[in-house]
Amino acid sequence: MNEKIKIILETDPAYDHPQIIIRASEKTELIDKIIEGIRQYAKDDSDARIAVKKDDSDILIDKKDIIRIYTESRKLKICTSSGIYESRLALREFEEALDSDKFVRISRAEIINLKMVSGFDLSFAGTIKVIFIDKSETWVARRYVKDLQKRLALLRKGGDRYE
Repeated sequence: MNEKIKIILETDPAYDHPQIIIRASEKTELIDKIIEGIRQYAKDDSDARIAVKKDDSDILIDKKDIIRIYTESRKLKICTSSGIYESRLALREFEEALDSDKFVRISRAEIINLKMVSGFDLSFAGTIKVIFIDKSETWVARRYVKDLQKRLALLRKGGDRYE
């Protein structure tokens, strides 16, 4: 990758927010990386933490540390590498609060963090076993398999959407 980049900054009081325009003869891997870097930098991380319960204490955890969120015995459990916590929020509320690029629902009662997945076992007909970086495992419900496969296909492609 020996592409040269020319950077031009134009200031204009008419713009209340920065605008980035990339001009190139074609889309390259370097351009993809630049766009992803800008997107990650511009993302608002002001709500990067979430309140959960451990024993009788309320604590804050980073959303990026969440491995999975699931219901068990009518309680919502939040699993991280540092422990399992509880929340009074509904699973739907978590789904709305989490980044849909990283978190995906795999059953009526479970959401997983794709960044915490170490692999998938597709050897079982009609379903998928999810293996996490902490070696724990879970299963994708049959009705969510197609959605997960589409999501994974988009991740492999890299997609052309930049927001």
